[in-house]
Amino acid sequence: MRLSILLLSAVLILSLGACQRKIGEANLNAVKPDMTSKEVESILGAPTHVETAPELVSNEPKTLIVTRQIYEQNGKKIELRFVGDRLATGSINGVPAITGSLGK
Repeated sequence: MRLSILLLSAVLILSLGACQRKIGEANLNAVKPDMTSKEVESILGAPTHVETAPELVSNEPKTLIVTRQIYEQNGKKIELRFVGDRLATGSINGVPAITGSLGK
């Protein structure tokens, strides 16, 4: 009985890893500036990891919270930069809102 539960648990754990969403060019092309992080996640899935830090954005006298969502796949990664909860519409301090590539 314990062995069958252990085997079933192992199969479930392994199958969860296989359910990870693959990101393709069509998904990336569907991501548009000014989307919320939830809208982006509905297209790309959950990011591999998220980093949030205050940054001085352009010449504004105040710092804003910039969140970077990082997606990694097959040894490559893309990074999306959000100001508040919206995907940046241009670059932040000279860095584009979307950088990197998951292509070949």
